[in-house]
Amino acid sequence: MHAFIIAGGNTQEWIKTMLTERSVSPHDTITVSPEPTSIGIEAIRTTVSRLSIHPVASPCHAVVIRNAHTMTHEAQNAFLKTLEEPVGNAFIILESKEPDTLLPTILSRCHLVNLGNAIKYTDEEITTCIDTLKFFKEVSVGKRLQKIDTIAKTRDAALLFIDQAIAALHKELADHYSHTKLLRSLLAARIHILGNVNPKLALDGVLLLL
Repeated sequence: MHAFIIAGGNTQEWIKTMLTERSVSPHDTITVSPEPTSIGIEAIRTTVSRLSIHPVASPCHAVVIRNAHTMTHEAQNAFLKTLEEPVGNAFIILESKEPDTLLPTILSRCHLVNLGNAIKYTDEEITTCIDTLKFFKEVSVGKRLQKIDTIAKTRDAALLFIDQAIAALHKELADHYSHTKLLRSLLAARIHILGNVNPKLALDGVLLLL
């Protein structure tokens, strides 16, 4: 998957992690923002044109569209071909607080990533997730592996746990360093799972190191 819609949560941290995982430098990252309140077709055409230039220091370009829901319908339609066949295998991120307002044709060509805040989890779900994270810090490696087996039975189950953990971190954890380090690890694990890495292996890399 080369195109993502990011909704909710700490989009800045997720985008930074994603670009690092793909080895895309700032020099090869094209950022598009509303000017001042919308993104028009000319901005999209300029972006597509820039993709034809060879990357300076990365294996591919990355395109980050801020507040993607502000793209006009004409701009969204102009971007469809790039989403289907990205020039130079470009990596595309659409950031939006209102993804449902994007054209269905845009939504169908992107993987939606919910960073936790866009879905409201119950207090019980948040508490359970926090208790699980604390459990991993307190028990032996053997017990951690057993718990990961129950969490990562399926790809969707592993992604759900990660989303709830991200929401829990935003709400509950007070230690800034631990918060940031664990959040980055969870975001990276989510990226790996979306890239078809075995869910258990992805979570092993996070939860065995707590």
